[in-house]
Amino acid sequence: MKLFKKFKKEKSIYKKLLETGFNKDLYDNLNISDGSYELKLAKGELAIRHISTREINLAVDDYYARKEEAILEFENFFKKNRAIESERNFLTHLLQKIEFSEDKLVGLSILLMRDSTVEECIKFGMLMTKYYSLEEVRAAKEIFMNLSKHPAFIYYGIDFIKNIDYAILDELHEEMTEIGKEIIEEKTWI
Repeated sequence: MKLFKKFKKEKSIYKKLLETGFNKDLYDNLNISDGSYELKLAKGELAIRHISTREINLAVDDYYARKEEAILEFENFFKKNRAIESERNFLTHLLQKIEFSEDKLVGLSILLMRDSTVEECIKFGMLMTKYYSLEEVRAAKEIFMNLSKHPAFIYYGIDFIKNIDYAILDELHEEMTEIGKEIIEEKTWI
């Protein structure tokens, strides 16, 4: 049995966060950013530069064709690129696809948020939720809301949370790190 354990995929970031109970004292051991990049975006100190998404455009085609390597293609792309910088050009590509399917987009989004070991891949999965009705997809909403408890991901969750209940943002604000609190303040209250 031990022989097969070394072939097992690394535990996803989402699963690690669930194990910590989203305890901010245990974040340092997870190798996830603290949200400082997103705070600079929220404050307007950084502008989003839009990058080529050719690699993930091909990855989504592979995903639609049910090829196993599709998720690895996403993860490899997001090891060296930021999710927010790729959103616009990816969306342009996606909307031009004749066989665009919201159901497949939901599945891809959930897969990236739940199973990825790459932080930017998770953020991209969260960004994709803007293009379908997250409120109607219980599994995606649960993962999305859980991820929004971490300062690295709150920036991507605020707009949806504002639309459903501001009280949730108040609760998240109380439980966040200082950077997470500032992101909420900048994107919501200022």
